[in-house]
Amino acid sequence: MNADTLMSFLASLFDGSMGWAILCLALTVRFALLPLTLHMARKALANQQKIKALQPQVEEIRARLKDKPQDAFAAVAALYKENGVRLFDRSTLLGALVQLPVFGLLYRTISQASAGKGAFLWMKSLASPDAALTALILLLTGLAAWYYPSASADPSMLMVAMQVAIMAFMVWKLSAGLGLYWAASSGVNAVQTLMLRRERHRAAGRAAARQSARR
Repeated sequence: MNADTLMSFLASLFDGSMGWAILCLALTVRFALLPLTLHMARKALANQQKIKALQPQVEEIRARLKDKPQDAFAAVAALYKENGVRLFDRSTLLGALVQLPVFGLLYRTISQASAGKGAFLWMKSLASPDAALTALILLLTGLAAWYYPSASADPSMLMVAMQVAIMAFMVWKLSAGLGLYWAASSGVNAVQTLMLRRERHRAAGRAAARQSARR
């Protein structure tokens, strides 16, 4: 089944609406990849926690070997290796690379399907950019970045602003059809963030309960 046939079939399920077909395809693919992206996010967060826990030892090493930067680097690297910390996680990189062909195929399919198509919801044409849809994508991106759990106590405004700026650069001239794909993906990212925050709160609660039980 080629891209046109697939999108025509999906549109037929929604009374010919190509907009709903695009959302259906984007959400299906993104939720199918959710277990993989959750796994990668959990590994990254665990790695951040290890780095934070080792920070006092890293600072002690750097202070002790401040006149020997090469020795300090080697000592910090050995400390990280001993504690299972990876500055460059190959499995995470591999997982991201595995997604690229999937997203590339989806992107091309939606691009072809939305070309020259009609209106959807408030959008006059799926083939033209839509400012309101772009604003929605940026809002979802900002919320996901702001609430994403991390080793630091407070989110970095600079990092959130950078993520929103990068997304704005990517989507502000995209057709509304491709914007629907990004909106769906950003929405699933927000769901993933909520799931990770819930897991983090539960883990913190269990740790607090164990600490209270020892007293």
